[in-house]
Amino acid sequence: MKNKKMNNLNNKHTILIASGGTGGHVYPALSIIDKKTFNKYIIITDTRGEGYFNNFLKNEYIDTHIFIHRVSSPSSKSIVNKSLSLFRLFVSLIKSILIIITHKPDIVIGFGGYPSVAPILAAKLFNISTIIHEQNAVVGRANQFLSKFSNILALSFINTKKITNVKKYIFTGNPVRNEFYEIAKINDVPPNDNKKLNILIYGGSLGASFFSKHLTLIFCSLPNKLKKRIKIIQQVRKEDIEKVQNDYLQNKIECEVSVFFNNIFEKFKQANLIITRAGGSTIAEIIASQKPAILVPFPNSLDNHQIENASFIKKNDGGWVFDEQKDKINKLKKLIINLIVTPDKLLEVSQQLNKLSSKLDSLTSLKTSSEFLNELLLNQVLLKKEGANKVC
Repeated sequence: MKNKKMNNLNNKHTILIASGGTGGHVYPALSIIDKKTFNKYIIITDTRGEGYFNNFLKNEYIDTHIFIHRVSSPSSKSIVNKSLSLFRLFVSLIKSILIIITHKPDIVIGFGGYPSVAPILAAKLFNISTIIHEQNAVVGRANQFLSKFSNILALSFINTKKITNVKKYIFTGNPVRNEFYEIAKINDVPPNDNKKLNILIYGGSLGASFFSKHLTLIFCSLPNKLKKRIKIIQQVRKEDIEKVQNDYLQNKIECEVSVFFNNIFEKFKQANLIITRAGGSTIAEIIASQKPAILVPFPNSLDNHQIENASFIKKNDGGWVFDEQKDKINKLKKLIINLIVTPDKLLEVSQQLNKLSSKLDSLTSLKTSSEFLNELLLNQVLLKKEGANKVC
């Protein structure tokens, strides 16, 4: 599809963005588009990603073309599923070649996920510069494969694991929207007895299931004097929303319960404490906004990348980590009670996140990750064109 509204950029550069359909892959891609560095954006994603991109672009004056590729992981043990997956990847490769021939992108960037595989390989066939961006502390399987062919592997974590056979890698950080950086500029004061402590709880459908069951029980079992001191802002699954809301109301806990928050940065702004999973984009948003968080890594994440992501925050004293497979729920309850009773600890962690943010900024020339990665992309285009001109 095409968004017919166009921006007024002087440059004539075109970028092809390939991304898996989960929020962790899409949000960094949206941050790149939001900067409007390029004149035209070609997007290849899957059916899940289409909704994210369409929702973001509907009010934007950007020349965009979105293509949907139905692909899946070839690592299935089933011969039938593996064969189907390889066939879909082949179809995606043919489509990517045709897209490149038609739109002639100057550079291609992949944000992980299997929809990014074929576009990067197709770009290699046409000798187009490519960058792979990894959002997590462990390089994903698709990116491990693609990093062998790409010009640059861009990293979100300083000590990323499973970097092999890579020509060049560079720390760029994980791009997030500017709204999260603006939150960090607000002077947060720990809530006193007269002001409620706002607790934001979110983390996708699977995360919401764990949180709805255990966190709701924890908060509802608090002493009445603590219940009066908190407000819960919580994402829950559709099938759980009525029960969770009723539990809070019956326990006289102020709450805002929803299946999805469109304006998540507004909820970040309100929050004194965040309880969430540990995806790469989530970690980046926490660091950018400098909001203290309790991280509950998803136990079945590929290569345990969420545990590695969370460990980075813990090592830098930027939050707390609860391992739902190893730790008992009572440990989480004690932590939550401690933070409600002594909210000054939240300010201490926020200050540590400020130090961490400054440390990471020094690695990107004091630019935000979005600015640094956009500059890297544009420089690669200019270098390629300068080289072509010298040859001519």
